Amino acid sequence: MTSKTEYYTDEDLSTWERVKKAFANDWEQTKADFGSDTARDMDQDVDDTLKQAAGSDDAFENREQAFRFGYAAQRRYHSKYATWNDDLDAQLRADYDGNYDDDRPYIRHAYQYKYSK
Repeated sequence: MTSKTEYYTDEDLSTWERVKKAFANDWEQTKADFGSDTARDMDQDVDDTLKQAAGSDDAFENREQAFRFGYAAQRRYHSKYATWNDDLDAQLRADYDGNYDDDRPYIRHAYQYKYSK
Protein backbone atom coordinates (compact mmCIF):
# COMPACT_ATOMS: atom_id res chain seq x y z
CA MET A 1 0.00 0.00 0.00
CA THR A 2 1.26 3.47 -0.85
CA SER A 3 1.77 5.88 2.03
CA LYS A 4 -0.26 9.09 2.13
CA THR A 5 2.78 11.22 1.51
CA GLU A 6 3.64 9.24 -1.63
CA TYR A 7 0.07 9.12 -2.89
CA TYR A 8 -0.51 12.86 -3.17
CA THR A 9 1.42 14.93 -5.67
CA ASP A 10 2.20 18.59 -5.03
CA GLU A 11 -0.49 19.45 -7.58
CA ASP A 12 -3.03 17.24 -5.73
CA LEU A 13 -2.29 19.03 -2.50
CA SER A 14 -2.36 22.48 -4.06
CA THR A 15 -5.66 21.82 -5.78
CA TRP A 16 -7.13 20.37 -2.60
CA GLU A 17 -6.29 23.57 -0.66
CA ARG A 18 -8.47 25.51 -3.11
CA VAL A 19 -11.24 22.95 -3.33
CA LYS A 20 -11.42 22.34 0.41
CA LYS A 21 -12.36 25.99 0.99
CA ALA A 22 -15.19 25.62 -1.51
CA PHE A 23 -16.33 22.46 0.28
CA ALA A 24 -16.16 24.23 3.64
CA ASN A 25 -18.25 27.13 2.34
CA ASP A 26 -20.72 24.73 0.77
CA TRP A 27 -20.99 22.75 4.00
CA GLU A 28 -21.60 25.93 6.00
CA GLN A 29 -24.33 26.97 3.55
CA THR A 30 -25.90 23.50 3.64
CA LYS A 31 -26.12 23.60 7.43
CA ALA A 32 -27.73 27.06 7.24
CA ASP A 33 -30.19 25.85 4.60
CA PHE A 34 -31.28 23.04 6.94
CA GLY A 35 -31.91 25.45 9.81
CA SER A 36 -28.76 25.23 11.91
CA ASP A 37 -28.58 28.11 14.38
CA THR A 38 -24.79 27.91 14.44
CA ALA A 39 -24.17 28.04 10.67
CA ARG A 40 -23.95 31.30 8.78
CA ASP A 41 -25.98 31.81 5.63
CA MET A 42 -23.39 32.57 2.97
CA ASP A 43 -25.99 33.34 0.29
CA GLN A 44 -24.29 30.69 -1.82
CA ASP A 45 -25.55 28.06 -4.22
CA VAL A 46 -23.98 25.26 -6.26
CA ASP A 47 -22.71 27.67 -8.93
CA ASP A 48 -20.74 29.57 -6.27
CA THR A 49 -19.19 26.35 -4.96
CA LEU A 50 -18.13 25.31 -8.45
CA LYS A 51 -16.56 28.72 -9.12
CA GLN A 52 -14.62 28.53 -5.86
CA ALA A 53 -13.43 25.00 -6.57
CA ALA A 54 -12.27 26.06 -10.02
CA GLY A 55 -10.32 28.96 -8.54
CA SER A 56 -12.46 31.72 -9.98
CA ASP A 57 -12.20 35.38 -9.06
CA ASP A 58 -14.83 34.84 -6.36
CA ALA A 59 -12.61 32.47 -4.38
CA PHE A 60 -12.01 33.40 -0.74
CA GLU A 61 -8.30 33.91 -1.33
CA ASN A 62 -9.14 36.71 -3.75
CA ARG A 63 -11.29 38.46 -1.16
CA GLU A 64 -9.27 37.80 1.97
CA GLN A 65 -7.83 41.33 2.07
CA ALA A 66 -11.35 42.79 2.09
CA PHE A 67 -12.59 40.38 4.77
CA ARG A 68 -9.54 41.04 6.94
CA PHE A 69 -9.97 44.80 6.56
CA GLY A 70 -13.69 44.66 7.40
CA TYR A 71 -13.06 42.57 10.48
CA ALA A 72 -10.27 44.88 11.69
CA ALA A 73 -12.52 47.89 11.01
CA GLN A 74 -15.22 46.32 13.17
CA ARG A 75 -12.77 46.02 16.05
CA ARG A 76 -11.61 49.59 15.52
CA TYR A 77 -14.89 51.43 14.84
CA HIS A 78 -17.73 49.34 16.27
CA SER A 79 -18.12 51.46 19.41
CA LYS A 80 -18.54 54.56 17.24
CA TYR A 81 -20.47 52.89 14.41
CA ALA A 82 -22.54 50.02 15.81
CA THR A 83 -24.31 49.69 12.46
CA TRP A 84 -23.20 50.31 8.91
CA ASN A 85 -24.00 53.85 7.80
CA ASP A 86 -22.82 56.53 5.36
CA ASP A 87 -20.29 58.02 7.80
CA LEU A 88 -18.69 54.62 8.41
CA ASP A 89 -18.71 53.90 4.69
CA ALA A 90 -16.86 57.16 4.01
CA GLN A 91 -14.33 56.44 6.78
CA LEU A 92 -13.61 52.95 5.47
CA ARG A 93 -13.33 54.19 1.90
CA ALA A 94 -10.64 56.64 3.06
CA ASP A 95 -8.82 53.97 5.08
CA TYR A 96 -8.86 51.17 2.52
CA ASP A 97 -5.80 50.39 0.44
CA GLY A 98 -7.47 48.67 -2.48
CA ASN A 99 -10.43 48.94 -4.82
CA TYR A 100 -13.09 49.90 -2.30
CA ASP A 101 -15.99 49.79 -4.74
CA ASP A 102 -15.21 46.21 -5.78
CA ASP A 103 -14.48 45.03 -2.24
CA ARG A 104 -17.18 46.94 -0.38
CA PRO A 105 -19.66 43.99 -0.12
CA TYR A 106 -16.96 41.78 1.42
CA ILE A 107 -15.77 44.52 3.75
CA ARG A 108 -19.35 45.11 4.89
CA HIS A 109 -19.97 41.40 5.41
CA ALA A 110 -16.88 41.12 7.62
CA TYR A 111 -17.75 44.33 9.51
CA GLN A 112 -21.18 42.94 10.33
CA TYR A 113 -19.91 39.44 11.11
CA LYS A 114 -20.73 38.28 14.64
CA TYR A 115 -17.87 36.20 16.00
CA SER A 116 -18.58 34.02 18.99
CA LYS A 117 -15.96 32.10 20.90
